[in-house]
Amino acid sequence: MKKKHNTIIYLLFISFFLYNTSIIAQNKTSNAINILPPEINSEIYFGMNLADFKNLIGSNLVLESNNVTDFRIVYSQKTKIPEIPIVFYYFDNEQNKPLYEIVINYQNKEQAKKAATLLFGQPNFNQTEWRINIQGFPEAWSWVYKNKLIVAAKIYGSEWFDEWNKE
Repeated sequence: MKKKHNTIIYLLFISFFLYNTSIIAQNKTSNAINILPPEINSEIYFGMNLADFKNLIGSNLVLESNNVTDFRIVYSQKTKIPEIPIVFYYFDNEQNKPLYEIVINYQNKEQAKKAATLLFGQPNFNQTEWRINIQGFPEAWSWVYKNKLIVAAKIYGSEWFDEWNKE
């Protein structure tokens, strides 16, 4: 009887684990949908490591050799979307090289501001920026600079991590 009881507990544990893993995977995808424009691949998420990112995107990436530094690696991706000619992806240059920033280049500043307002509403930080907090995911910080919509995540060790709480 005890063996049957242990088997049932084991099966319940496995079921619980698989269910929670499925929820986490779904949430990572919904995280990208919530804080990135729909034109960005919904499977991309902050904290994703560089190897997984390359496997997902494929050969449509260019290493920006001018932007490889001791603290970050930058890849660009040209798009076929008229409003967004190019997107830049910033990865921390340590450990598993997590994705921590995405720079979406629009044709002009008005398009970038419109996209930010559609995604985040009115600015909620410093009158021109957005702080986004989705439970269970890294906090994100967004702003428009010229024709660019920048979305950065609070990833430990990345260039923005120490700046996060400064005003």
